[in-house]
Amino acid sequence: MTGKLLRVVDVDAYFTPPPHIVPILQCTLEDGRVFNLYSVPGEVVFAINRIKGVNIENNRETIFEILPLFNSDLKDLGKRIDKVIIDEIDETTQLYTAKIYIKGDGFVISKKMVPSHAVFLAYLIDIPIYVSEELVIKQIELEAENEDSEQEA
Repeated sequence: MTGKLLRVVDVDAYFTPPPHIVPILQCTLEDGRVFNLYSVPGEVVFAINRIKGVNIENNRETIFEILPLFNSDLKDLGKRIDKVIIDEIDETTQLYTAKIYIKGDGFVISKKMVPSHAVFLAYLIDIPIYVSEELVIKQIELEAENEDSEQEA
């Protein structure tokens, strides 16, 4: 997708309450709108909260929880990674794709990533995250349609 990109200014990570527990990354955009990534790995929710200083008890650490321990060492990685952009959706699976832009000597390459992993990495090393406005609009429209159909039922 092409078009306008909106910068993510904050990321909140949480689980919806029972009975249907869903891990969510809620990206607050520069224009005040919100873009949600649903059903992300729970480990990413825990890790982002830990980066934000929220202590969540977990008796087994994952790579997402160990990497922040090396945050000062990872700052050099931030010099090589330019940005993350969430700009694709597979219409069949309804899964988003992010691209991470890696700077080389005189060139930039992009690699496709799982969006929650890309957001975690960007949040960890403090690089900009962007979302395609087209995806934001699609998500808002879809959520409105779902609310209308729930009210009719």
